[in-house]
Amino acid sequence: DIDNIVNKTFFSNMSTIRILSNVGNAFFLASGCWGDLLLIRVFLTFAYVCLLAIHFVKRSTDYEDYVWGFGTLYLHGSSAVRLFHDEGEVKMDEKKEQEALWRYFYRRSGISRLLFKSHVAKCFELIDAKAGEALDTSTFFYIILDGSVDIKTTVTGSTRDYTLVSGESFDIKHLQPLFRVRSAYMKKSQRMSPFVHQDIVATVAVDAKLFRCSHESMHGLCNTPATKDASQGLLIATLSDMAEREYMKYPPLPNDSVTKDMLDEENQLPKGIYATFKSTRSAVFAPLEDFEQPARFLAGSGSFKGIHNHILHTLKVAFLLPWPFMAWLPGLRQIGSLPVPPAASDVDEKTIPEERS
Repeated sequence: DIDNIVNKTFFSNMSTIRILSNVGNAFFLASGCWGDLLLIRVFLTFAYVCLLAIHFVKRSTDYEDYVWGFGTLYLHGSSAVRLFHDEGEVKMDEKKEQEALWRYFYRRSGISRLLFKSHVAKCFELIDAKAGEALDTSTFFYIILDGSVDIKTTVTGSTRDYTLVSGESFDIKHLQPLFRVRSAYMKKSQRMSPFVHQDIVATVAVDAKLFRCSHESMHGLCNTPATKDASQGLLIATLSDMAEREYMKYPPLPNDSVTKDMLDEENQLPKGIYATFKSTRSAVFAPLEDFEQPARFLAGSGSFKGIHNHILHTLKVAFLLPWPFMAWLPGLRQIGSLPVPPAASDVDEKTIPEERS
């Protein structure tokens, strides 16, 4: 009877070990069939759970089996938990109007709430400025939340006056992507841009609230891979405002706070409603419409409500088998991997060795 019990226990344990081994191997295989980091961590977590279970069923006395098992389980399990946490709700600081600033950046670049909170929000501070107050444009970049700012620019002796309102930004010289077009192959002395060499005087016209970012913080923001799209979106928005302003007969240009009834027959802004326009908050800061909300199943949507759809969607789009079963996706590891080429320095051509000429 004792022999029968021992044999049954042995064969039962062997069957359990075989099942755990096959399930664990399946999870190890799955971790190589999907390219999404969250799925990889989840599959490896379950794989090491099966591996540890095998050691327990075998009643292994080798402590190294448990040390390596628990160590790798913690490594992948904690990472999986953290990645799940990243997909949760991200709360903004309402006192600093971070929600409004995120909407501004989201509509221009599609940046997620988590990336905004972690990288962008800390670069901007909200300030109150009274009418008549001068703003420091040599040190800070500004985004107008409320109110308006009178701008006076002087470039090579030519002066121009205009007014910026809610939703517009200045001074463009602080946006690093502006200098990346020719900086790698042209000397600094050749890069004569009115954006850089203009003298700008900014005076608050109507009591205003402004987001401001220092030149140093903007430099970090523009050179962080996670916020590359945000900085480029900000540059495009600033250039767009400048370009459209050139075609308006009466400044400022009609931005998102302008409605149809505010414009005249020539699609211009009449002087009669100029004061109202200057004190209206731009719709770019307004709550998102239903059609603007990011899809629940996308990474970075900021909600656990559709987590099952998120997992199913990721299983579908991140599935990737090696050749010849599927065509490989080039550049999986190269997205955002290369830095921007450094700017060319002003080197005296006479000092350059002949072999370099």
